[in-house]
This record gives sequence, C-alpha cells and structure tokens, in this order.
Amino acid sequence: MSVEEQPIFTAVDATGSLRVSLRDAATGKKEWFDISQTKFDDVIIYQAICISTIVHAEEAQRNFVQTLTKTFAQLSIGLAIFDRNGQLALFNPALVDLTGLRAEFLSARPALQTFFDRLRETRKMPEPKNYADWRTAISELVTAANDGRYEDTWSLDSGQTFRVKGRPHPDGATAFLIEDISAEVSLTRNFRAELELGQSMLDTLDDGIAVFSCSGILTFSNTAYQKLWQVDPETSFADVTIYDAIQDWKRKSAPNPMWEEIEGFVRSFSDRKCWSIPIYLTDNTPMTCVISPIVSGATLIRFHIVKKLDQSGSAASFPELTQGT
Repeated sequence: MSVEEQPIFTAVDATGSLRVSLRDAATGKKEWFDISQTKFDDVIIYQAICISTIVHAEEAQRNFVQTLTKTFAQLSIGLAIFDRNGQLALFNPALVDLTGLRAEFLSARPALQTFFDRLRETRKMPEPKNYADWRTAISELVTAANDGRYEDTWSLDSGQTFRVKGRPHPDGATAFLIEDISAEVSLTRNFRAELELGQSMLDTLDDGIAVFSCSGILTFSNTAYQKLWQVDPETSFADVTIYDAIQDWKRKSAPNPMWEEIEGFVRSFSDRKCWSIPIYLTDNTPMTCVISPIVSGATLIRFHIVKKLDQSGSAASFPELTQGT
C-alpha cells in the first residue's frame, strides 16, 4: 500500500510566481526557491528554481545599505548621491539641516538639475548672474564631479560658507558633499585681520625688525627693516634664510666678526638669552643690533640707529657689546 505523497511547495496561481523557503531538517539550513507555473493546453508544469544565492546577496546588500545609512546619519557633512540616471538615490540628515530642503522633497528622488534648482531658489547656493549660463555650468559641474575634480566654495547671502565637492561613485553614480565651513572661514579671517594689525603696528616703528624661525627662515620683517637694508622678502621666489639676510647686512655695513655668532644663535636650540652688538653702516652710522629669543624657538632681531649727538650737542657714547649670561 503506497503512502500518499505530500506537496513540498504551495501551489501558485497562473498569473505569477512565489518565493518560498524550505529548511533542511538535517542541517537546519534554509534554502530559497522561486516557484512558477506554465500551462500547455490542459497540462500545468510547475518549476522550482533555487535562488538562495540571490536571496543572500539581496540580504547582504540591504544590510550594507542600512550600515551605510546609519554611518551617513552621524556625519555633519551633507551627502547626496545621484544614480547613473541623475536621480537622488541616497541622502543623509545633515543634507536636510544644511540646505533646508524638506525631507519629502528629497525622498521623492528629484533629478540632479531639479535638486540644484531648488538650492538656487532657497538661496543655498550663489545666485547666478545668467541663468542660461548657470544651467550649462551645472552640466559641467556634473562632468567635473564624474572626473573627481569638482570642488568649490559657496559664499551665501546669509553669511554661511559651504565647501562643495563632487566625487564619482561606482556604476555611474555621482556623490556631492556639502560642508559648512563658516566657522573655519571666520576664524581664518579673524586670524588674518590680527596678522595685518600686528604688521601695521610694527610698520610704524623706526627700528628695523626681522623675525626668523627656529630653522633660520625669515618669517616677518617690517617696513623700517626693508628700507634700512633695501630688501623686499616678498619678491623672493625662495625662502630667505638667516644666512641670506646676513649677506645683505654685510654688504651695507662695516666688517663685523659677530655676524656668524648671530647665525649660530638663530639656529641654536639651547638655552638662549637676549644680547646685542654694535654695528656701523657703510656711511659710518652707528647702530645697535639686539637679538632676542621669542616663542617657538624663533628669534627677533632689531636694528636701532644710535643718534650721533645727545641733547647737549656732544657725541653720544656707542653701546658696548653685551651678551646674556
């Protein structure tokens, strides 16, 4: 007496297919099958194709996308990835915060051109002077991003500054990264303003001042220094070293055996103290050269012209060589 066989799979209707899973009783491993049917006259043929590899690949892809999404959600940089068809495929919360674009708009997967149109309308990118040229520029922007060479800084009317980068992604996709660098730009501007203020203050002094780094590179000089030695470090293609500066001093002053001592002091890392030496220009003008160590191992050298006559009209005494001990 034969035992009636039980069907392994659930029957499917004639209009589609069914994805089902079976678990191996021995190993416990789950296998996936795609069940479909084909009808010939009065005969129905059922097919079961193993698609376990496809299902596992899909699961791995979903897990990978979820991982990326969680990672991107933590970024402070706005991220917008457009697929090969130019539609927005992925974005993170920072993009919403930076651009002010609604999540509903971004979730609708706008085209790249529509995305930048909306940024222009909301003043989250610089207003173009010519709209037609701007549309062309957007196309060139995409091309540059695909080549991995697009990078620009957007200064907005709101005072914000965005750094925008375009990078190519696999399968023809393009990623744009938008970063708010307003604080960095403001800090840089303030720092530059402070440097300009310091420069202008020292330019008012009559003494020539030069600052050399611990490696012997000239990092600063004021107007009096440049006029005194008739040099302009800004026009030099290479860094001006303490050796180069001493050569300028030698050409416009009387011989002095202490020049080499100054060079050694500038390049020294040992315990240093302020000291000075007397020098004469070629026209016999007496000067005092004061060498002072300052922060970060740098050295400030100040050239002070000594007046030849005091208030009584008698010759002023020339300062003796002094050196810290």
